[in-house]
Amino acid sequence: MKVELSRSKELDRWIAERHYLKSTPPGAQIRLWILDDTGNRIGAMMWGRPTARNLDQTALLELTRMYLIDGTEPNAESRALALSRKHIRKHLPSIKGLISYSSTGQGHKGTIYRADGWFPVGSTRRRKAGWSSRAERAERDLSPKTRWVRSP
Repeated sequence: MKVELSRSKELDRWIAERHYLKSTPPGAQIRLWILDDTGNRIGAMMWGRPTARNLDQTALLELTRMYLIDGTEPNAESRALALSRKHIRKHLPSIKGLISYSSTGQGHKGTIYRADGWFPVGSTRRRKAGWSSRAERAERDLSPKTRWVRSP
């Protein structure tokens, strides 16, 4: 398995077609294809600035989307995280920390993060009615999320 940098929005479309949220957030700083040993695309991930405005926007990156196709080898997600961290360390040395969120509403327990050495540092609150809960934004996951952090 390896990761390959993408400078194309094709990756955004690929994820949006497959991810349960059916969308990708704007402002990706890094787009990475996840390739199997024969070079076939088996997944993709997007990294951007933290969505929480109170977090350091220059020293932190947030994993905003990750998707791997069904039937990938065991532990593929955790291996992809490790490979992306290696890429970030090499190409973005100013990044000092990584953040990601697992959705409790989707039953995500953070297993892939634990396997890659991330640790939980709390959770978000359930969102109330407002901008993000409008009917036209029905694909939004408003359930509480567990916040995971790790060094690159």
